[in-house]
Amino acid sequence: MLSYINKSYRRQLLMSFILLSVIPLLVSGILLLMLFRIHVQQDFAEKDMQQERLISGKLEDSFRTFRKVILEIEKDADIEKALRRGHVQSSNVYAALYRETGTIRDISVVDIYAGDKCIYTTDRGHTIKTLPKDFGILARADQNPDEIQVETFYEGLFMRDMTLQIAKKINANEGYVVITVKKENLMKILNGMYSGNDGVFLLNRFYEPLFESGNLGNQENLQAIRTNLFHRQHLQENMNVNVYCHPIETTGLILLYLTPPALNENIYSTMLRVLLLLAVLAILVSAFLAGYVSNYLSRPIRKLNGAMRDFRHGNLQAHIATERDDEFGELSEGFNKTTVQIRHMMEERVRQQKELNATEIAMVQAQLNPHFLYNTLDTIKWVAKAHHVPEIAMLVENLSKLLRRSISGSSFVTLQDALDVLESYCAIEEFRFEDTFSCEIEVPEELMNCVLPKLILQPVVENAIIHGLDGVTDGLVKITACRKGDDVEIRVMDNGHGITDDMLKLLASHDQKKLKGHLGFTNVDTILRLYYGEEYGLKARRLPEAGTEVLLRFPYALEAPKEVSAEIHKNS
Repeated sequence: MLSYINKSYRRQLLMSFILLSVIPLLVSGILLLMLFRIHVQQDFAEKDMQQERLISGKLEDSFRTFRKVILEIEKDADIEKALRRGHVQSSNVYAALYRETGTIRDISVVDIYAGDKCIYTTDRGHTIKTLPKDFGILARADQNPDEIQVETFYEGLFMRDMTLQIAKKINANEGYVVITVKKENLMKILNGMYSGNDGVFLLNRFYEPLFESGNLGNQENLQAIRTNLFHRQHLQENMNVNVYCHPIETTGLILLYLTPPALNENIYSTMLRVLLLLAVLAILVSAFLAGYVSNYLSRPIRKLNGAMRDFRHGNLQAHIATERDDEFGELSEGFNKTTVQIRHMMEERVRQQKELNATEIAMVQAQLNPHFLYNTLDTIKWVAKAHHVPEIAMLVENLSKLLRRSISGSSFVTLQDALDVLESYCAIEEFRFEDTFSCEIEVPEELMNCVLPKLILQPVVENAIIHGLDGVTDGLVKITACRKGDDVEIRVMDNGHGITDDMLKLLASHDQKKLKGHLGFTNVDTILRLYYGEEYGLKARRLPEAGTEVLLRFPYALEAPKEVSAEIHKNS
């Protein structure tokens, strides 16, 4: 490659201009993309930490409210009297209890125990409640009567839901205030504090979940976080989400707030692909401009080289026409004088020769270069755009794509390339039929790289548009694909008149003579069966509601078959 470039001064100029224009663009683009990613991640991290502080602040405010209510109940005279006398059915006690717990009744249940039995409660049920005193929350309250205790425990035999209890001993006669907070209560407390795409965990001191919510609040993320906590690793270790940790003061609980990454790998990869696409476009534009500039700068040298080559091959009339006054002009003028002197010497030696033999050079054969046709279509497109006729520009562009793919040397293409050609064809036909139909393509990404024979989709779609949708003003052609075992099935459906019974019989017969008037179906069915076997090919059916469905089936493969049937070559 390098030796090829070094053989031409024009190619050296061209490559130098391209490198000087593209390399700075790529470097600056990558740097800007990296800086943008860092800036976005920092902004999102700041917002996430602010939201985490709001959530933890809401929880801490709620726990402070619980503590305040316990202290108010401890001071209430009616409740104290009831505990001294034992269980008293007094409306004054319930009034006092409901008065003191008014701020937390919606988010918790408050019970007053005398010993191990609940004598008053804000719960609406009538279940008799008891708590053991030799272990659990009451035991901890007995051990530390001056402090408010926080404990988590599993409730239920089967569901095993974890519940939070906050308790304090409030009377020397074994009186206790117990506040119970369940998962649904925590849901009310944190309602509207986080997005459904986030995740929230509230863990006890054993890293067991008291509360989990949000799309990211799942067992997989919890297990990964617990592993990092147990092994004293960073919380972000082996995590593809952002994790923020905040201990809830005086409770022993840990808040974990999870958010999705600001820019995931898919988005970042897409941005890189866009950057590469821009780089390719820049290369094309710079190549065009560099070609023009390098051609202008190297033109005098090419003229001098061409004239010298002509002179070496016997053209004594070789002459360089130039109007330059620089070094290139001096070289041209010196060459012209040299050739004139040599020509005069030769004329003197052959002075008696009156007639010179002339050689007639003619073109005996001309071949149309496809690239010339592409360039002509491209010129028509830009002229149409310049004269504000976008429809013609669109038609020419799509026609150019169709032509390029149609005359390409390869017999097989990927499904992605086939769909690109199909989109260009449908765009032309939609314009032709004044948007009386639309085309929809639904193909999974994993099938885009499978290979199939070239130009087998376009005839089927063309048949659906020309025949199936004839006279239909709101037509629809839908192309879908799926993988069934080791095969790929492509369906072309329309909402037109529906295929006739006679045509269905002809297709089922696979008789090329009978199908002679239906060249598109014949070629597609024949190509598929000859390439892949008799069990593959084209099938059609009439849809119950309206229209036709054509099924194309062939083996799933990422490479073209190595052996091609001789009949394919004969028919082509």
